[in-house]
Amino acid sequence: MTLFIIIFLLVAFSLTTNFFKKNHIQFSVICFSVLIVLFFYFFLAKILFNTNNFIANEENNIFRPCGNYYNLLVDSFCNGQLNIFEEIDDADYKMFSLDTSLYKNKTYLYFGITPVLLFYLPFHLITNLYLTDKFTVFILSCLSFILSAFLIYTLTKRYKNISLGMKILSFFLIGFCNLLPFLIINSFIYQVCVITANILLLGSFCLFHFFLSTQNTKFQNIFVFFISLFLCLSVGARPHYILFIPIFFFAIIYLRYKESAKMDDIFKTILIFLIPCIIYGGIIALYNYFRFDSIFEFGWKYQQNEHMQMKYVPTIKDFLIGLKNNFLLLPNMNNNTFFSLTKASGHSIGNEYIAGVLWTCPIVIISLFIPNFLKRFYLEDKKTFIFLLIFVLITIISIIVTSFFGMIIRYIFEFLSLMIILSIVMFLFYINEAKDKILKNFLKFSFVSIFIFSIFINISLLFCKENFWIFQIISGTNYLKIIKLLF
Repeated sequence: MTLFIIIFLLVAFSLTTNFFKKNHIQFSVICFSVLIVLFFYFFLAKILFNTNNFIANEENNIFRPCGNYYNLLVDSFCNGQLNIFEEIDDADYKMFSLDTSLYKNKTYLYFGITPVLLFYLPFHLITNLYLTDKFTVFILSCLSFILSAFLIYTLTKRYKNISLGMKILSFFLIGFCNLLPFLIINSFIYQVCVITANILLLGSFCLFHFFLSTQNTKFQNIFVFFISLFLCLSVGARPHYILFIPIFFFAIIYLRYKESAKMDDIFKTILIFLIPCIIYGGIIALYNYFRFDSIFEFGWKYQQNEHMQMKYVPTIKDFLIGLKNNFLLLPNMNNNTFFSLTKASGHSIGNEYIAGVLWTCPIVIISLFIPNFLKRFYLEDKKTFIFLLIFVLITIISIIVTSFFGMIIRYIFEFLSLMIILSIVMFLFYINEAKDKILKNFLKFSFVSIFIFSIFINISLLFCKENFWIFQIISGTNYLKIIKLLF
């Protein structure tokens, strides 16, 4: 089943990028490169770990912290209820109630409803098996990589002076250095929500590209509907993604206004975009109301853990601390893997082991040239300018929101997954546009150097001692074997 899904994703990627129209050697190289990344993900998800944590099971095997908890919601839905279990005054309840919400003596999941509706519940109804978080994160990580690679290919296909080798390095840079491997080795309900929202957002960008590429009004309206649907579904995984909906909405309406003077067409587009918002927004609102007596309450206020989120008010100080550490926190050095994650501190709510993205993925420093980059496209290609402007705005919003709420790897992934795509596109753009041979060679050398350093430090951090407890619990001695093999 896993192999079938990987092959399906690879074929889909090949078809959407028109690689079959290229020579067979280029197609083979691209496929082989993509397969290397996907196999690495498979190695992390299944081969390195206990198989029981990967494959679907007949029984709902939940474990701390919040492992496979969406299957509790599957059972609840099948039994016609919304709470996952009643409050129990014993050690088992205290052990398994971490990061759940307690309201009127009933325990609920405060995590978004989208993953269970899209993946866990349909899978259970069809197969009578329970989907695991690790398998879900693995498949969605593969899809996230495919969509990211597609966006890079789409945005750089006009660059005539970029070699196939540079594009291959770009794919590897995404696959190994955007923190997806960290989500795969540490797959719980938290990572499921983050990666679900990520692929829906990336899917929205891909659909928006198709919207910009066609002049057929019927197809444009279809793309508008699914852009809106994907964005609404993403809110059901990560609520703050609601901030992205108005950005896409106004961009689409502006483009339709520029293309057509007919107000009927514009109103039709508005209606098509709003339909998924109203339907799925209503579902989320009712889901919240039936649990917590408020359409706006997702369960944050009643969350059970040591952080006491209900008393937390985001502050500028937390934002600045989060911003500084998410970008600048130096990794530690050790004798095993050279680099290791550093324990962040100072934030009111989220302080975990991380490393600043300027060290783990230094290519993002080219983001300083975003104003110049956007100006070039504003003058030459308005549609691409709007696409990139939306990409930049959503990346900035992601940086701001995640910095307010902590210094955690999965939070960093939310903005880094976008930032690395933008940075690669910018870097390849400047290489392509460089007229001076010395400058072009310098940029190429810089890109390759950044690639080598980024790959090394990310692999080093992935297998550092701060991740040992994860490997020890579900991998046994495999952790030490990997350390000895690599370092």
